Amino acid sequence: MNMMIGVSIAVINANSGGAVPTAIYYVDPAGSDANDGLTPATAWQTLGKVNGTTIPAGAWVLFKGGSTFNGQLTLVEAKHNGTLGNITKFGSYGGGVATINAPTAADYGLLTTDIQYVTVENLKFTGVGRTTSNASGVFLQITKTANQRLVGVSLKALEVSGFGDCGILVWSNTADNSPSGYDDLLIQSCLVHDCCSTGNGIFLVANAYSLAANAATFKRPVIDGCKVYDNPGGYAAPTGHSGSGILIAECDSAVIQNCEAYNNGAGNTFATGPVGIWMYDCTNSTIQFCESHHNKSGTGTTDGGGFDIDGGCQGCKVQYCYSHDNYGSGYQIYQYLDASILPLSGNTIRYNISENDGTQAPTTKGGILIGTAETRAAPNNNVYGNTIFSSVASINGIYIFSNPNQFTTSYVANNVFYLTGASSKMVLSSTSTTPALRMIGNCYQAPTISIKWGATTYTTFATWRAAFTTQETIAGLPVYVNANPLLVGTLPVGNTNGFNSALLGAYKTQAGSVCRNGGQNINALFGINIGPQDLFGNSLPQGGSYDIGCFEGP
Repeated sequence: MNMMIGVSIAVINANSGGAVPTAIYYVDPAGSDANDGLTPATAWQTLGKVNGTTIPAGAWVLFKGGSTFNGQLTLVEAKHNGTLGNITKFGSYGGGVATINAPTAADYGLLTTDIQYVTVENLKFTGVGRTTSNASGVFLQITKTANQRLVGVSLKALEVSGFGDCGILVWSNTADNSPSGYDDLLIQSCLVHDCCSTGNGIFLVANAYSLAANAATFKRPVIDGCKVYDNPGGYAAPTGHSGSGILIAECDSAVIQNCEAYNNGAGNTFATGPVGIWMYDCTNSTIQFCESHHNKSGTGTTDGGGFDIDGGCQGCKVQYCYSHDNYGSGYQIYQYLDASILPLSGNTIRYNISENDGTQAPTTKGGILIGTAETRAAPNNNVYGNTIFSSVASINGIYIFSNPNQFTTSYVANNVFYLTGASSKMVLSSTSTTPALRMIGNCYQAPTISIKWGATTYTTFATWRAAFTTQETIAGLPVYVNANPLLVGTLPVGNTNGFNSALLGAYKTQAGSVCRNGGQNINALFGINIGPQDLFGNSLPQGGSYDIGCFEGP
């Protein structure tokens, strides 16, 4: 079992709609809209009846399980909102789950406007096919102006497929471009697949772009236990953000956890864009206990990686995750070119695994990518306690890219870079500008040592450290390890069907490994808060000393 870190269970309970309903309305294709709807025998018949009826706060509207309802479920503030303590719920009854089938290219499965205190759960939404549909499967739209806050909304156990834009889209589309939005939005246990010719699987976005200029649109959203797959994307000018699994923006204190994203992004034709699970323009947000794998990008395009902390993010984390077999980098910290957003700072990638990532050329993508397209400083971005394994040919353990001199007071520490593929010799790689970040206490193993640092490639750690005397050096002494980390099991591991640390034991180190008690105390040295646990739930440190990699041994 994985420890849920940083999630308010009170938030989930507050959105659960667990109180006794004020009324229950039933909907059955064999019913009649002339009925009162208050029993299965007197059920309503159509979505139109639900859409046009003012539902009392706290009532439940339940569709007959196993049945299909053609049309669009449309929920609006004036007719369908609940109140504090009276959550209005829409779901299924009887055996199975009801299907709401959007019959035309323009139809959404669920379209809401400014709803509050509403739970939608245990429903299936189907469209006419991602290449035909122009709509999203579930679209929560906010039109309130003047930074109004909406609360009490949950999407739970929904299945969404066959829509051309996003699977689940939450969009603050305000006329005044203010950051009106949701507090404590919950998206839980949803399946999103076979969507996205132009959109993303799950996407939170707002008109009020840039947290440098605006408050967060979404505060404390939780995306928990969702599976997002087979969403290829396409051309989505001007952003190129199509084909990602889960993407959030304009959020503060968001949590994405226990999610799996795979086989997304293959249809993206824009120059950049899709990643399995990522965020941009967010603060204090966390991705944890997730698996992201076999994600792709279009031929000749960049990205297609596992996880990403991107432009404008501050104080964000990716921790306790498993990335593997992605076209792009397993993990990325990157600032795209936009001086109007917050500078990239204070972000962390820790206690994760990357396995055989960076499979699509160019191989510069690597297991980890760090870079910025800007000349603004990007301070205090740290990567530590991760294990990077690759048997892919010609791969980089870490690729330090694009203005790396801006990563001041930033550290890559106590990581394992274990490469076995033929010609996997670029252990470290950077562009010609000398990186500012420091490599400290890492374990490196590859067929050939090749460290491109600045304009020069070094073939030994000694010559590299002589040229850059702060690298892998504490008090004048070397702190790196160039040796086999002696991992416990056979690699690669492959799929675990969602993050499951019990299936990743191969990445623990043996008792005789140089990584055991071989790490540096980066808290004492650099003031870095190392967190409470390793990837396997072990407290940090064990016995007073730190290990290298994602596992903290006894």
